[in-house]
Amino acid sequence: MASPHPPRTSLYPTRSAAGAYLGQLLAAQGYVHSLLLGVTPEGVEIAANAAKAMGASFDVLVASFIRLGANLAPVGALAENATAAEMDPDFQPGINLVEKLGSAIEESRARVRRDLVLYRTHRPIKRLDDRQIIIVDGQVFYPWKVLAAARAVYELGARRIAIATPVASATAAERIRARQYEFVCPNVLPEEEQKGQLYGDAMADSPERLKSIMIAHQAA
Repeated sequence: MASPHPPRTSLYPTRSAAGAYLGQLLAAQGYVHSLLLGVTPEGVEIAANAAKAMGASFDVLVASFIRLGANLAPVGALAENATAAEMDPDFQPGINLVEKLGSAIEESRARVRRDLVLYRTHRPIKRLDDRQIIIVDGQVFYPWKVLAAARAVYELGARRIAIATPVASATAAERIRARQYEFVCPNVLPEEEQKGQLYGDAMADSPERLKSIMIAHQAA
């Protein structure tokens, strides 16, 4: 007998479809005359398609997680122009990790500098004044990168800042809302549901990164 609940293949058929749906949701909630900023790399394609669906402007914001190991959860993030890193307040490194953390922050800072050349060729970000700024990422299971991006645009003069993503963890959503940011996400998942495939057009890291760089250059 067939199961009444067949396993889900993916949450969204494609990244472009997820972006278009997110854009329609943002428009329906009144986010007009907005500038959408796709956080590199996963948020770029999502933001581009969301902006197209809602007739909004689009640009790219460069950010990077801070990790103490490639297979470990991020402990913070850095974004371009931000004066400081956004760190997990629950992460309290012992004396034995202080040097390693310093190296990880420097590695993240170097990635941001390198990615600024790849994604925007040092072109300044579009004007933020008097506009609703929407920070967009592909998924937010750890909130540090979108919070670092929000810090960066605030320091650049933005005062109306929202964060949007097609999918987030309940814990990340709670942390974002605790910072008093408006948060738009059609799928907030409990921890046990975060393991499934999110997008039907899943690609390896390199092709996805190359595609997001190409989309970023079109934003110029």
